[in-house]
Amino acid sequence: MCGIAGYISLKGQSHGHIVESMTHSIKHRGPDGFGFKSIDNVSIGHRRLSIIDLETGAQPMSNASETVWITYNGELYNYGELKNELEKSGIRFKTNSDTEVIVYSYQTWGVSCLQKFRGMFAFGIIDLNKRQIFLARDHFGIKPIYIYQDVASIAFGSEMQQFNLVPSFNKQINYSALDDYLWLQYIPAPKTIFKHVQNLKPAHYCTISFEGIISEQKEYWNVNFAKKENKTKGEWLEATSAAINEAVKVHLVSDVPFGAFLSGGIDSTTVVKYMSANLPQPVKTFSIGFEEEEYNELSYALIASKKYQTEHYTEIVRPDALGILPDLVRHYGEPFGDSSCIPTYYVCKLAKQHVTMVLSGDGGDECFGGYPSYSAWMRNIDLITDRSLKGRLKAVLNPGASARKELDEWMQIIQCLNLDWRNKIWNKEINKGGRIEESIFASLYKQTSKMGYANKVQYMDMKTYMPFDILPKVDVASMMHGLEVRTPLIDRKVWEYAAGIPEEMLINKTSGNWEGKLLLKQLLEKDFRSDFIYRPKKGFAVPLSKWFSSNGELSQVIQEKVLAKDSLINTIFDVEVVAQIYRENNLDAVWLLLFLEEWLNQFNN
Repeated sequence: MCGIAGYISLKGQSHGHIVESMTHSIKHRGPDGFGFKSIDNVSIGHRRLSIIDLETGAQPMSNASETVWITYNGELYNYGELKNELEKSGIRFKTNSDTEVIVYSYQTWGVSCLQKFRGMFAFGIIDLNKRQIFLARDHFGIKPIYIYQDVASIAFGSEMQQFNLVPSFNKQINYSALDDYLWLQYIPAPKTIFKHVQNLKPAHYCTISFEGIISEQKEYWNVNFAKKENKTKGEWLEATSAAINEAVKVHLVSDVPFGAFLSGGIDSTTVVKYMSANLPQPVKTFSIGFEEEEYNELSYALIASKKYQTEHYTEIVRPDALGILPDLVRHYGEPFGDSSCIPTYYVCKLAKQHVTMVLSGDGGDECFGGYPSYSAWMRNIDLITDRSLKGRLKAVLNPGASARKELDEWMQIIQCLNLDWRNKIWNKEINKGGRIEESIFASLYKQTSKMGYANKVQYMDMKTYMPFDILPKVDVASMMHGLEVRTPLIDRKVWEYAAGIPEEMLINKTSGNWEGKLLLKQLLEKDFRSDFIYRPKKGFAVPLSKWFSSNGELSQVIQEKVLAKDSLINTIFDVEVVAQIYRENNLDAVWLLLFLEEWLNQFNN
C-alpha cells in the first residue's frame, strides 16, 4: 500500500522537483521509502508502505529494457499465478513483488492485462515506446487516482492535496459537484470539487500522451447480475462459505503483522470467522464504540471476539474527537459528508499501534443485500409497482415512465438534502450547473432493466455509494496512519460469484418483513444466537443527534462554524436557510455544512 504521483510538463520547464514535492506531501501513505524517475518531460514518484517483498520491491520499477516504468499503489492477490504464467513465456523476474508482475503483464498483454488482475490498485505506467502514461484503477475503486490538467501541465496522484504543489494549480470550484455533495454526501466520479481535476472511475483506464492529450476514460470490467444459477439453499450456503473462505485466504498474504476490524456486525464477524479458521494464531481485532449506548456495538464485538478467541482491542470515541476535523479535511481534499469517517480514523489509529495491515468487512451489505435502504426499497416497490396483468402491460407499453417512478423512489431513500432544500440554500448569484440525476443514476438505472429489484439497487450502490463514499472513507483514514486495509468482500471473484445468486436468497420477506443479507446471517447461525444475528443494523453511525443538538456538547461548535454570520459557507449559501436546516434537526446535513466550512477555510488559505 503506497502513494503515487506523476507530472507532465507541457511548457518545457524543469519539473523533477515538482513530482518530488508531490510525493513527499503524501509521506503518511508510504513511510517506508520513496523514489522518483524523470524521462523527457515526464516524472513519476512513489511513497512505499512495505507489505510484500520488503527488500526488493522499491519503486518506480521498470522492465529489463527500461521502456516501461511504473508507480503503483495496491496489492495484487493473484500475482503468483500471473508470475508463473509470465515465466513460462520466458520472462525472468528480479524481485518477488507484485509490482514487477504488473510491469511485465502490461508489457506482455497491454491494456488487456487488467482483465487478469485480482486485487486493489491504482497505477501509472510510463510507456516509452508509445510515449504515453497508462493510468488504471481497480475494479471497485478501492484505491484512488486523481488527474489534474491545465495549459502548462498534467499531474496525477493518490490525494488531491498533492495538486497544491503544482505551480499552475487552478482551484476553480465546480459548483455542480458541490450540489452533488449536498444531495448525496459525496461527489461521484469523474467529478471532483475542482473543475480541472477529475477522479478516474473504478474499473476504468485512460492514457495521457507526453504531449498532454488525455484519452476518454474506458471501462474494462463490469458485474453481470442478470445471469442466475439454480442451487438448493444448502448448496448456496456451502458455495457462499467456500467463496468467502477463499477470498479471505488470498487476502491474508503478507510479510507484516495483520489483524481485522471487528464492529460486531455481520460482515466483520464473517471475515473474522474465516480468518480464525485459516490462521494458527489468534486474530488481533479492533473495535470502536461510543458512550451513547444506542450507537455502541462494543458488546456485540466482544461476543464475536470471545467466540473466535481473538486478541481484542477497543477504544471509545467522544465528542472531543472532532478535533481531528482539520486533518480529515486536508487529507480528503474535497468535501466528504460521511460522519463515520471519524470513528474510522480512530479504529485505524488503534489498529496501527499493533499491526500494519487489517482485513475489514466493507462491501458485505452491497454484495449480499444487507442495507436497511434495500429493505425500504423492496417495501416501497411493493407499494408503487402494479404487478397485475394490467400493470405489467402498462410497464411494457411505457417502460420509461415505470423506470422513472422506481428511480425517483430510490432517490428519495438515499438523498441527504432533497431538491427543495438544494434549490433554496444556494445564493442566487451562484450557477451550480446541471443535475446529477440525469448523468449518473438515470444512466445506471437503464443498465438494470434485466435485473431483479434488489439487484438494481445493489448494482447502483456498487457504482456510486461504495466507490465514492465507503471506499474513500477507509482509504483516507487508514493511509493517514500508514495502515493497509484489505476488503475480502469487495473482491472480483466474490462479486462475480454473488451476482449469480437469486436475489430471493439474499433479501426476502421473513415474518412479513423484508430481511437482507440472509446467506451471511445463516452462515453465522451455528456460532451465535438469533438475537445477535437478526438484531437491527446500526452501521458505523456517529451520535450527531446527541453531539450537535442545542443541548449537545458540540452545539457551540455549530454556532461558531456553521451558523455564524461570518461563516464562509454564507458566501455560497443563504444564511437563513442554513439556520432553518439546523432548527429542523437535519443534523446529517449540518455535518455536511460543518465539513464544508472547514474545507472552505483551508481552500482560502
